[in-house]
Amino acid sequence: MNFAMKIVAVAVMGFSLNAMAIQKDITVNANVDPSLDMTLSDAQQLPESVNMQYIPGNGLAPYAMQAKIWSNAYSDVNIALVNNVLLYDRAGSATTVPLTISYGGTALTTTNTKLLKTVLFPGGATTIAQGSIAQELKFSQTTPGILPAGNYTGVVSIVLTQATSA
Repeated sequence: MNFAMKIVAVAVMGFSLNAMAIQKDITVNANVDPSLDMTLSDAQQLPESVNMQYIPGNGLAPYAMQAKIWSNAYSDVNIALVNNVLLYDRAGSATTVPLTISYGGTALTTTNTKLLKTVLFPGGATTIAQGSIAQELKFSQTTPGILPAGNYTGVVSIVLTQATSA
């Protein structure tokens, strides 16, 4: 009888441990570019979306954030837009709103703009681990003005590449 009680006690303890166990699974992702990245100035990732405010009579208010470029090499960096940026009305009207995208006060186009390493990393090669100096990444309506009512959306695609020397 004593033996049977021990088996029951062990079985009850086993069930109680299983009933109290919990498992948490977290998927971790990392998009690794071995050479370049652009983040907010505090090294947080750039937002996936932003909302530009419409001011009646004036158009879209510019949206700006401080951003840094990170590099594994002390070299010049090319920056460009994949496409000219247009906002489209989700309702399907023909109205589009062109945006001007600038970085560090320089308007970006679909042609590479060279950012000099001496400007990005004024402390030299030993400072690349801290990222570049923070500069303003700004989205603004190319021709400010009144817009028809709508719900506009578009994508800003920026490409960074290591500049090659000739």
